[in-house]
Amino acid sequence: MKQCLQQMIISMLIAGVAGFLMVKPSSTRTSFPLRDLPENVQVCGFKDCKRAGGGAKLEKMINTVLEENNLNGQMTVQGCDCQGECGYGPNILVDGKIVNGVKDKDAIVKALGIMQESSS
Repeated sequence: MKQCLQQMIISMLIAGVAGFLMVKPSSTRTSFPLRDLPENVQVCGFKDCKRAGGGAKLEKMINTVLEENNLNGQMTVQGCDCQGECGYGPNILVDGKIVNGVKDKDAIVKALGIMQESSS
């Protein structure tokens, strides 16, 4: 847990500096946050969460959602230690706050606070 906390702090610091220096690309698809976008997303990849769809598979899905919404590089996505809520997984930490049951793209969009423009 201590190691995960240290990694989270370091990642948040790095993401903050990178976000400050980054120029946002122009987009053909419009997405905007419901609130400030998180800086750090950590994905549990331990036994139960991984079995429920977490771990590397969920990290890849999160990165795909970020790419589809032209938010590449806007936040750090990485693995973390077990959060002790195995029965509710897969679990992610969004800027240190646990979010349970993140199983699909809709749950990722909601957890990260991304609102997509409707196509109608």
